[in-house]
Amino acid sequence: MLPPSGDDWVALSAGPLDLGQFASWAVVPSCGAVVVFAGTVREHAEGRPGVISLEYEAYERVAMDKMVSIAGGLRRRWPFVGRVALVHRTGLLVPSEVSVVVSVSAPHRPEAFDAARFGIDAIKAGVPIWKRETWEGGSAWGLDAHPVDRSRVPHLNEDDHLSQLGS
Repeated sequence: MLPPSGDDWVALSAGPLDLGQFASWAVVPSCGAVVVFAGTVREHAEGRPGVISLEYEAYERVAMDKMVSIAGGLRRRWPFVGRVALVHRTGLLVPSEVSVVVSVSAPHRPEAFDAARFGIDAIKAGVPIWKRETWEGGSAWGLDAHPVDRSRVPHLNEDDHLSQLGS
């Protein structure tokens, strides 16, 4: 993946996500902290050992719009962040592959950690991305789908202008 020319990297990717690329891209002279969160595919899920793969599908246009909105809300809440990456995989992944990356640079570590947590929590709570789990003996679309619930992301508030997450 090629990084963008600006300070927000919002994308869906059918190809592998390189954590080092997102970490090094986030470094800017005005920021002394970079936090990179990576969600990876586990070999088990909800009591089902032997997960073979996860397949992610996204409603691409809406998913991209919502991730752009999340990046904007993050910047409103932490106006001094440097760079923000919100990138999710699509397609077939196997255990240990990276499925989602949130990378944030900020002048200080508390803001970088808080902003990164906000990013992943908001993606999980409101971006239309679905997963199909395949395990030894079966497969099913993820059962953890839910309507967007702001209470699941306690640090979202009305000032973040993210009410469209639920629409």
